[in-house]
Amino acid sequence: MARDYYGILGVSSDASDAEIKKAYRKLARKYHPDVNPSEEAAEQFREASLAQEVLTDPQKRQIVDAGGDPEEQGPGGGGGAGGFGGGGFGDIFDAFFGGGAGGAGGPRVSRVRPGNDALLRLQLTLDECFAGVTKDVTVDTAVLCEECDGSGSESKSAPVTCPTCHGQGQVMEIQQSILGRVQVARACPRCQGVGEIIEDPCQECAGDGRVRARRDIEVKIPAGIRDGMR
Repeated sequence: MARDYYGILGVSSDASDAEIKKAYRKLARKYHPDVNPSEEAAEQFREASLAQEVLTDPQKRQIVDAGGDPEEQGPGGGGGAGGFGGGGFGDIFDAFFGGGAGGAGGPRVSRVRPGNDALLRLQLTLDECFAGVTKDVTVDTAVLCEECDGSGSESKSAPVTCPTCHGQGQVMEIQQSILGRVQVARACPRCQGVGEIIEDPCQECAGDGRVRARRDIEVKIPAGIRDGMR
């Protein structure tokens, strides 16, 4: 069953890009892992991020409006000329022409990217290893920028469509190859493949929406832990 992307963000099916992004930012401030560390909040944050990414992509939104789910269509799901799907001529043309006859059709890069796992070394007593223990640890992480509320904008305004790639996240270049002069798609140098730019980046976070900070958290270590386990 297709996801209800509009329902996830709480917007109508005729919502504008600005309304979609505004709804996403509201949910992000509520469910971001730096604000709400629960598993339920993390899942809702992932769903909201996915919905925002899908509904601001014209091609994916068209699939949603037709009753489908662009995230459930596997590679080569629609088949290709002569029956060549994944791993066939379609992939070759994608490599040279950026998505076949449609031009730069590759996926845009999401502005929201997951962080890396943190690895901390702890020394435990034999009793703690046997019975389990809760330890207070300090980690370096990224938290929402308080100056821009995570928007990345000094004025907290919504990102605008990149004028260089017109929201596609890719630009086309003519290159010389063994096949002659071909068009090659590459990530837009201005928006780094996102398809949007922030016109007035926040001075505190440089437009990233997050800043580095240290957090004190509790880590529950289960009973029966052995040396070297993670």
